[in-house]
Amino acid sequence: MASRLNHVILIILDDVRSAHLFKLIDKGKLPHIAKLVNGGTYSRTCITSFPSVTFPCYSNILLGAYSGYYPKAGSGIPAYHWLDRSDPPLSSKRPPKIHNYSTSRDIWKIGKHLGKNVKTIFEQGGEGNFLSSLNIIFRGSYFSPPSEFNSPDVFKTIGEAFENPTKFFDTNEAPKITVGYVPKTDSLMHGVGFDSEDYINEIRICDEHLGKLIDKLNKLGYQDEVAIGIISDHGNYKAERMYDLEPFFEKHGLIPYNPKRGTGDFDAAIGGVGTFNFKGETWHHHPTIKKLENYPVSGAAKNKINLFEILWEIPEVEFLYYPDDKNKPNQGRINLLHKDLKSGKISEGHIEYEGFGKELKTKYYYEDRDLFGYNTHQKARKLIDGKMHTIDEWLDGTYNIDFPILIDQLPRYFKNPRSCDIMISTNGSINFSYEHGETKDPHLYSHDIALKRSMRVPFIIGGSPEIENKKIDYCKTTDMVPSLLGLLGIKPDETVVGMSLF
Repeated sequence: MASRLNHVILIILDDVRSAHLFKLIDKGKLPHIAKLVNGGTYSRTCITSFPSVTFPCYSNILLGAYSGYYPKAGSGIPAYHWLDRSDPPLSSKRPPKIHNYSTSRDIWKIGKHLGKNVKTIFEQGGEGNFLSSLNIIFRGSYFSPPSEFNSPDVFKTIGEAFENPTKFFDTNEAPKITVGYVPKTDSLMHGVGFDSEDYINEIRICDEHLGKLIDKLNKLGYQDEVAIGIISDHGNYKAERMYDLEPFFEKHGLIPYNPKRGTGDFDAAIGGVGTFNFKGETWHHHPTIKKLENYPVSGAAKNKINLFEILWEIPEVEFLYYPDDKNKPNQGRINLLHKDLKSGKISEGHIEYEGFGKELKTKYYYEDRDLFGYNTHQKARKLIDGKMHTIDEWLDGTYNIDFPILIDQLPRYFKNPRSCDIMISTNGSINFSYEHGETKDPHLYSHDIALKRSMRVPFIIGGSPEIENKKIDYCKTTDMVPSLLGLLGIKPDETVVGMSLF
């Protein structure tokens, strides 16, 4: 667009499915967000990253990029839980650490974990003041933890920064780029569910305080020069039942990894999607496929097991993904397996990839049966043509069905040296809540799978009357950063995979 705004504010509501937010808007329950929609640019079908978990989804929004071979291109954060491996593998005798963003030890290291080959929206913003209000992806900005860790204070802090900039910055200039992060919606979704009054009321509280922030901005004279973005990191779903996996691992003699001692057989984090790490030559090495097929366990039986057979015994597992041994950062293959839960038949396929970052292209093959149901949809079916396709081609063909952009996302995940060795996925009917050797905080409400209810989030940019009023049929979460930067007249960094919607 021709006009140039002076300020952008991005609000990230954690764990809000697009259909849920727009239902509240349509019912008149969120009047202030509705004004942004009615006067701005929006999409009801914005596709997030996979796995659809806070990390990598949240960090990817603020980078405009995805996980990848981070020594060259892409984010160093593949998932919420990961084992500290590198390429080439370290020769250190000290075992690799488990990183878990539920811990304060790791949450404050995110800026370092992102790596040097991606830039946050602040680092792309040029000169000016930059504010993070409870936004923990704050590299390149002034981080301001609210006086209280609640949703209203996220908005109040932003208002204070515009009213009294010197409270936060060395100059008396309002922040050029501001990001506010609202985590309470996520904790409520897991605790009481997306259909609970408490969760819905928290979203309404956010809308109320967004309205107060907009009123303050108008009184201060910023009404024509501020764009406000609203987005979420991922959607959600409700499982039908919980299942305790600890007896399963004990049965097969699989001992959880102890990072202090370097002992054990595996590390895993499993909700509806599960990521498994196994010992290669050392714990710093990824194991070969041959070793995974004949894997030694240190439990009571001390047998060797075929992990590709054993993991199918986990209830409701429908998909299994793993990288090829010969993969290189710039090209390779991801192996795909699908189990028909009724017949037990296992079908095979694979993804081939080439390139890095926004130049990454992928193609999808299957042997006897389409693993993801793409063949039943005309636009998706056209992409199964033996040719390489970009992320935006996959987006165009799959945005309105389950497993959107998955063919692009799996290679980006497995290219990362910190990725797991085997990934499994259910269809969301069961949740395991298993982390690093034990079942924790069991809950039916979750997010992580590649079905559209967990992958669709709202995308809204409004505020200034200069912003075009239009509905976008579909987009991806990495389009937010280049769109906001474009409103400021700033060209996104070359590491950005997303594209401006203006």
